[in-house]
Amino acid sequence: MRDSIQKKARFILTAALLFIPILVSGAMGATPSGLTLSILCDDTATSTAFSTEHGVSIFLELPNGHQWLMDTGTTDIYQKNAETMGISLDHLSGIAISHGHDDHTGGLSFYPRMAGAPPVYGHPYIWHKQFGIKKNAPVRICGMPYLARKYAQAAFKPVNGITQLDEGLYFFTDIPRETGSYQPIQGKFFNEDGTGPCPMIDDATLVAQTPQGLVVIFGCAHAGYINILKTIMKKFPSEKILSVVGGLHLKSASPEVLERAIAYTNRVKADDFTFYGGHCTGTTAISYFQKIYGPQAVNPLGAGTVIHY
Repeated sequence: MRDSIQKKARFILTAALLFIPILVSGAMGATPSGLTLSILCDDTATSTAFSTEHGVSIFLELPNGHQWLMDTGTTDIYQKNAETMGISLDHLSGIAISHGHDDHTGGLSFYPRMAGAPPVYGHPYIWHKQFGIKKNAPVRICGMPYLARKYAQAAFKPVNGITQLDEGLYFFTDIPRETGSYQPIQGKFFNEDGTGPCPMIDDATLVAQTPQGLVVIFGCAHAGYINILKTIMKKFPSEKILSVVGGLHLKSASPEVLERAIAYTNRVKADDFTFYGGHCTGTTAISYFQKIYGPQAVNPLGAGTVIHY
C-alpha cells in the first residue's frame, strides 16, 4: 500500500516538474495580447500622483509590441507622468501629431530626452503659425513652439490622406467636411489681426484595429466628429467602432449637434462600445453620452488612465 502511494506521489511530482518549464517558457515568450492605451497628459487626472495641463498625450502599445505616442501635450508633463506610470518613451516606433496646436506639439520641445530619435508623423500644415483671438482677451500664439519646430524638423515625415503607420494602426487626415457639418474651427487665424480664418486642415485621427472593432483616437476632432467617423467607416465598411478616445471638441456643441453625434454613433458602434472623452470634449458632452450609453461605457479621460482592449 505504502509503495503504491509513493509511486503515485513520484509520478505526480515528475509530471509537475515536467509541466512547470512549459508554463515558465510560455510566460517568458508571451507577446502582448491586445491594444493598450495609457493617458500621459490630459486636462484632468485620475489622482494627485499625476500632473495636469491643457493638452493631450496618449501612449499606445500595439499587439505586435510596437510602441507609439500620439501628441505630446504642452510641456514635459507627458514625460513626467510616463515615468510615474513606469513607461519608457525611449525607442518609440513613432510619434503621431493630431494637429499643430501648442497643446499637442509643445512637448516636442523636450524631444531630445527620448532615446532613439523616433520619426514624427503629421500633416504638412502642422508647421503653419496660428493665432487664437477672443473678444476682450490678448492674442494667443497657438502654433507649434520654436523649440518643438527645431527638434522635430529633422525627424518629420509628412502624411496626407489615409496612411498605415504600423500593423493595424492607421493615420487619417485631409478629412472631407460636409457642408453644414459641425467643425470646431472658430477663433483661429493665420494672422494676429484676426484675418485669414484657419480651417485647420492638418487635423488628424489615429485608428487602431482590434478583433472586437476599431479604436478611434482623437486629438481635437477639428474636422468634425461625424465627418471623421464617416471617413473611417468608408475605409473599413465592414467593421464597427469599439471605442472613442481623446479630445472631441464638443464643449461648445449645441444639443442638436450632440443629438446628431449620438445618432451617427448608434449606426456605427460595436455592442461593447466605450467612450473616453477628455481635453476639449466638455463635461456637457460627456454627461450627454453617459445618459445614452450609461456611466459604465462613458468615462472622462484623465492622466493616469490605462485602457486595455
